[in-house]
Amino acid sequence: MKLSINGEVAETNFNTLNEWINAEYENSTGKGFAIAVNDCVVPNSEWNSRLLQDGDRILVVQATQGG
Repeated sequence: MKLSINGEVAETNFNTLNEWINAEYENSTGKGFAIAVNDCVVPNSEWNSRLLQDGDRILVVQATQGG
């Protein structure tokens, strides 16, 4: 299926948001991430149940240290 991730089209075979985020961000715990799918924020408690669909638009924001 094709997804738009932070504005770039990508192909994936993952079924859930959690499967995708763990593969892309190396087994993330979800801390420091905010994810929206189709302009709706998805709490990390719902990542396991959020199914991905062809054409979904995903926006990932990752907190970074700095000053």
